[in-house]
Amino acid sequence: MKLKDKVEKTLADTSSKMFFTIGEVSKLCNVESHVLRYWETEFKHIRPLKKNGHHRLYRKHDIEQLIDIKYLLYDAGYTIKGARRHLQQKEKEDVAQNETHAKLRQLREYLLETRNLLDE
Repeated sequence: MKLKDKVEKTLADTSSKMFFTIGEVSKLCNVESHVLRYWETEFKHIRPLKKNGHHRLYRKHDIEQLIDIKYLLYDAGYTIKGARRHLQQKEKEDVAQNETHAKLRQLREYLLETRNLLDE
């Protein structure tokens, strides 16, 4: 079973749980805690909540990002800089896709309104 599939199953099993400690995330991602702390400094996307300034609390979205980072670094052979660039490009593409979907929804609404006016 792939790591991503394993983590997704675990996250689905803990659907009521909102936050995970660094120890739990370390086990889920199969990397040491210090690696997670290092990745926080290198990737702006990873920003766990810090309880009392020290204890990190990761959200499910953070864990998914960490899995992607681990894949890029360990399996795909990216450098830190290359992985960072890849994630930034993916984020730009996601934003562009969301904007396109919003414009298409607006166009659809406009066309429906136009059709309704013509039907009157």
